[in-house]
Amino acid sequence: MRIISGKFKKKKLVLPDSKITRPLRDYVKESLFNLLSHSPLLNFKFNKSIILDIFSGSGSFGIECISRGASHTTFIENNKNAFSILKKNIQNLGLENESKLILNDFLKIDLKFFLRESPDLVFLDPPFESRLLQEIFEKILKNKEYLLNSVIIVHYEVSKKFNFNNYLDEIFKKKYGRSIVFFGKIKN
Repeated sequence: MRIISGKFKKKKLVLPDSKITRPLRDYVKESLFNLLSHSPLLNFKFNKSIILDIFSGSGSFGIECISRGASHTTFIENNKNAFSILKKNIQNLGLENESKLILNDFLKIDLKFFLRESPDLVFLDPPFESRLLQEIFEKILKNKEYLLNSVIIVHYEVSKKFNFNNYLDEIFKKKYGRSIVFFGKIKN
């Protein structure tokens, strides 16, 4: 897997074993970043943005954001093997000053601590076989005052029937094979 654009364009990332995580496919990642940058509904500016990458795996999403000008990304990953790959990717690119790496279960951390600087963009990519979405969004809603201006992106399996309308105002969603990428904002 390579970085698509920005100051680290074409740099290779180390990937964990596919049994450990499900990497964001290159064509999905490229489409997602094109939508963020060029959709009039989003018109997201990466320059100096703050990113929260939850279930980050190898870190490809958050690293891509830094490559495009984000000032800081917080990566949260629970799997020790994936975390060691994430750490290696951050070190290989010299991104220690632009990154905070958290090895912990998202549902067990004190989210307020990581939201003091409200993120501009939150990327959630939980394991497809997991039934975590409701627990994830209940935790997010408890901290919604920090996320009112954030774009929330959720990558999930098409077979999951989850009512995002209870938590987010939908901007739009896009289907890619067996996955969907949902773009939204926290309901006020």
